[in-house]
Amino acid sequence: MPGSQSASDESVPLRVVPDARSVTVLFDRPDRRNALTVEMSRALAAVLEQHAATPRPLVLRSATPGMFVAGTDVASLKARTVEDSLGRINSGLFQRLHDHPWPTVAVVDGAALGGGCELALACDFRLTTEDAQWGLPEVRLGIIPSAGALTRLAALVGTGPATDLVLTGRRIRGREAGPLGLASRVTTPDGLDGALDALLTDLAAAAPLAQRLAKEAMRVDGDRHRLVDAAAQALCLGTEDAQRRLQALVDRTG
Repeated sequence: MPGSQSASDESVPLRVVPDARSVTVLFDRPDRRNALTVEMSRALAAVLEQHAATPRPLVLRSATPGMFVAGTDVASLKARTVEDSLGRINSGLFQRLHDHPWPTVAVVDGAALGGGCELALACDFRLTTEDAQWGLPEVRLGIIPSAGALTRLAALVGTGPATDLVLTGRRIRGREAGPLGLASRVTTPDGLDGALDALLTDLAAAAPLAQRLAKEAMRVDGDRHRLVDAAAQALCLGTEDAQRRLQALVDRTG
């Protein structure tokens, strides 16, 4: 793909493709359905840090159609010690993704299972094809979903549906993930690029600073929410961008 950049370590199957509207991260490990290794997680964390000041949406998708991220690499997961788990390799990554200043989009075509589902849950938007598979099967392996997935899933779909998915470990299709609230957009494989393009067009119409501050304000708990809302609004109103947009609205409406 033109303009693509490899991860700093060329042996890591992850590519970065920046353009005028977005920064796209391509997972490129098709022989393992893009299962996340420790090296891939660290490379993605580096991308997040590198583009923290880039006011464009971050898009996560597979370089190969019909895939997303099938989960965490089982061999590397099995080899992890208690100390590794407490070191929160994926937890730290997914929290960084959740806290990324700019909009984040997971484009799911294929399997988003285990770590792949957890990765998508940490994004602001989740686009899915109708037949894509979603699930958190960890309990069937004797472990639990981690890295913040439990609270993020419950926040998206509610406690009841989240309990069903987590305690059974069952899979659902993309067509069910949409009505459940797990997916933001549901489309066909042929319509996936068009759905992403439409979303990026909508995001590009908004002021980046307003998006960033709104995203931060939505994640504030308790009574602090009102203070953060007021401070964020004051910052926005003080920008030339906001004044220009507001004046344009006044001019249009008379």
